[in-house]
Amino acid sequence: MSIRPFDWRDIFAFHRWRGECVFLHSAWVLTRGPLSMPGAMLSSLTSAGGLVTAVYQTENGGLPLIGQAIQNNGSSWAQLLFLTPAQAVNAVSLAGLHEHFAHVVTPRGALRFLADIDEQSPAYEALRQVGYAVYSRQRVWQLPKETAASENARGSSWRFAVEGDLLAIRSLYYNIVPPLVQQVEPPPTEPLRGLVYQTQEALLAYVELKYGQRGIWVQPLFHPDLQNLKTVWSDLIAQVPYRFARPVYVCVRSYQAWLEPVLESLGAEASPQQAVMVKHLSLPRRVIQPIAMPILESGQPEISAPFVNVENARNV
Repeated sequence: MSIRPFDWRDIFAFHRWRGECVFLHSAWVLTRGPLSMPGAMLSSLTSAGGLVTAVYQTENGGLPLIGQAIQNNGSSWAQLLFLTPAQAVNAVSLAGLHEHFAHVVTPRGALRFLADIDEQSPAYEALRQVGYAVYSRQRVWQLPKETAASENARGSSWRFAVEGDLLAIRSLYYNIVPPLVQQVEPPPTEPLRGLVYQTQEALLAYVELKYGQRGIWVQPLFHPDLQNLKTVWSDLIAQVPYRFARPVYVCVRSYQAWLEPVLESLGAEASPQQAVMVKHLSLPRRVIQPIAMPILESGQPEISAPFVNVENARNV
């Protein structure tokens, strides 16, 4: 077998199998569309964009497996983007590609790989065999093109998130997101890119917005105490900034599944359930803090503790 970076020799294979992709990053695909040839070629020329594209080729001349991953801005995780063709995905080929990806992103600070995939996909089992584990589940809802805002939409409590909201947003995150997910996905950081819903009592919702030429991705965090959900969602849909007729997708994690009936009542359409998976590249270890003992290190030993004599006795 051989594992190497993508180059001009793989252009024909990429073009031939680009319709047979297994996509592993829903937010990227829905907002930016399937990656094209320029993206794959660019990753072979420079790593500045965070893209890594590689090819696994068997010795017997079987189908090559082309894969791509991305690590944004030196973050602590990398994300698998796609594998193609689907029929070439197996534990052996995936392990080979993953080893190459890890070799590239680990020096940049990546500690884990993420992937989201339909559990009915054949690639799901291959991911499990190479060490991926499910830490959450999600369903992606496409919102209708037009949704009537409530009568008081102009006085809606939705507004752009600002720097002063960070503490309240993180408190919302720690109260809603399960500890298992917190171990993988860090809380929101500056700069905040989204909207908050705030009443006189507290900040009760935050939605992170990701924009692409193909669509807008909405990642919600809603407090269970939030009332009038249908009105709140209607106002949000009507006020998504810079929409420009692009489709809007809402990612609902399993720990917020109680939002789904409201989205369905607004005419949103759901995708099949996906598994959100992680593979750790390193294991956390507890650092043992040495305890300073000034009396033994710099003080004078007592007569009852003849350390010098003990050492001399050992050397005899």
